[in-house]
Amino acid sequence: MRPPQRSYRIAGALLLLLTRLEPSARGQTPPHLSYTPPADLYHSALRPPEVYESTKINASIHVYDFRSAPADVVDRFRRTMLREWITPQYQETQLAGPPTFAVWPAMPGADAVHYAQFSEVQSFGGGARPRLRVLIVAGSAAAILDLQAQSPQAWSVAYPSFQALISTIRVDAGGRTTRSETPAMRSYAGLYVGTKPKFISVIGAGVGAGSGGFVQATHLYLFSADGRVYRAYDGISAPGGDPRRFDFDEAARADPVNSGVYTVTGNQLTIQMGERQDEVTVVPLESGRVTIGTVTYVRQ
Repeated sequence: MRPPQRSYRIAGALLLLLTRLEPSARGQTPPHLSYTPPADLYHSALRPPEVYESTKINASIHVYDFRSAPADVVDRFRRTMLREWITPQYQETQLAGPPTFAVWPAMPGADAVHYAQFSEVQSFGGGARPRLRVLIVAGSAAAILDLQAQSPQAWSVAYPSFQALISTIRVDAGGRTTRSETPAMRSYAGLYVGTKPKFISVIGAGVGAGSGGFVQATHLYLFSADGRVYRAYDGISAPGGDPRRFDFDEAARADPVNSGVYTVTGNQLTIQMGERQDEVTVVPLESGRVTIGTVTYVRQ
């Protein structure tokens, strides 16, 4: 039987939001999704996919960015809802009724947007879980949004947060993002290495969850000449091991928490890290080094 439409209240409203967004140019492949999640959606550290959990109720939205797609991806979506693209622990098991398929006519930068609205029978009793799966097609690639809630009531509570995120979605062209360089940033750019405590988990029989301890480990910041920055423990992966060829765009998509931007103003260095760039560090500008907290990083 068809899931109760009043439990969702989303398809028509999202259609209106998506059609109001400004178009975005698309060029190189692969494209990627850009969006701004609201403050009441918590970005889980576990990935893939990118999981944004409601801080108010048991509900979440999962973002599977673009991947290569077959020419018949829309037909496959209508047959299987591309369940095989969903991470196993989030795959639906038993449907409460047949899904409802429909088309959104527009999304900035996308060629087509299709959605499936359905309910899932819960494994341990209780009512049906509302879900909405959105297929976004751009060229020969496709992305998935997978929205779910524990109950129709939870869906209603989480709906404004879902709406806020989706209202900002656009499809950006592939390739590197162009940013302006300044002489100060070109002079400062490079790989800065320090030593910082790192938590190491211990896993094994008889060991409780969260067991482990801190060890001293190599920690680094990589500053680009065009104002981007990435931080990591132990090392970075770049073509030929050359930090100058590091893909900051890919890092920002895969690890937004440790990606950010920086500016040099006078004798001051300002670093903004995180998905919303709300982790701000302001330190004195030093030649060949940067001190963040108690750690001094030296340019290599």
